[in-house]
Amino acid sequence: MKKLFILDERWDSALTDLGIKMAVVSDGCVACAVLKGAPAEERVKKANLKYFYIEDPRKGLSIQPFLSLRKVIERFKPDIVVTIRGDELLFSSLLKKTFNFKLYRIHGEAKGIRNSFLNRYLHRKFVDGVILSSRKLLNEVVIDLPKIFAHGAVDTQEFKFSEKGRERIRKELDVNDSILIGVVGRLDPVKGHELFIKALSILKKKDLKVKGLIVGEEKNVKLSDLKTLAQTLGVNKDIFFITERRKDIVDLMSAIDIGIVPSKGSEMIARTLLEFMACEKPVVATAVGVLPEIVKENFGEIAKVDEESISRGIEAILRKGIKKLGKAAREEAVEKYSLLSLSNIVKFFERKER
Repeated sequence: MKKLFILDERWDSALTDLGIKMAVVSDGCVACAVLKGAPAEERVKKANLKYFYIEDPRKGLSIQPFLSLRKVIERFKPDIVVTIRGDELLFSSLLKKTFNFKLYRIHGEAKGIRNSFLNRYLHRKFVDGVILSSRKLLNEVVIDLPKIFAHGAVDTQEFKFSEKGRERIRKELDVNDSILIGVVGRLDPVKGHELFIKALSILKKKDLKVKGLIVGEEKNVKLSDLKTLAQTLGVNKDIFFITERRKDIVDLMSAIDIGIVPSKGSEMIARTLLEFMACEKPVVATAVGVLPEIVKENFGEIAKVDEESISRGIEAILRKGIKKLGKAAREEAVEKYSLLSLSNIVKFFERKER
């Protein structure tokens, strides 16, 4: 069975990440359609997946992107086409009858599924099934379609606790025996780094032996602004910032004692949360997106989107015991969110009935 995954995003989003991981674990002949120069191109090459180039549907006239996809489908002759965005869903719908393939859509965008007449028509007329990252995405467009849920996935062979990595990073940071709480994610308002710094300040006022680590490239938030906030709150000597791109992310996560996901929005597909869990880290996450559907009391805490609630979640983890919760987090990641678990979800594409 031949499967074509159309990955037409310009950035390395969690949605693209999930699509690539599904392609990696799929049986049969698999190929990806990508934009030249986009992060997906580099990733499918690294994964040794067959790939084709398509034109960006958000640039120029739509006829060119449509014809580029038609050319790929005509050449590859897929039995199954999987899309992650609306443009290519429309194009694929127009090509479905001609090339006789089954059509699936992965939904995982924070803005939800657009409940328009066109979207309802396309899904009911042409889509054979949907993969939803969260139950929050259920609406009139997809409610009656065959569906399966995929909150996210993590390579539990790549992301696993490293004692050597932990020792090296903690020596690099000179944190000694302090509890190190950490955030991994681009510096962007939606990621809630200022909430993390404020939560750290609250914990320090309670004389807890805690330090903070923020790992992420500067995007829409300036590092200088976060450093100024830390200084204003008196925790500038208790927080470390790593903004350069690092290849030792597993070692960094291993060095952290509690993984924090203080997001203000988005998070409709889990990635960093699952990576922390796979590295045996208990987690504190805000109640946004899919996060509350994943985090359980035996390995984590769900907090409101404010620093007081996040700090209380961290204190709850400390009371329960970091190591015990970390073991449970790893077990949950392996059982429900590993690539092996994802391969079972991918079998949904091969169902015979509509």
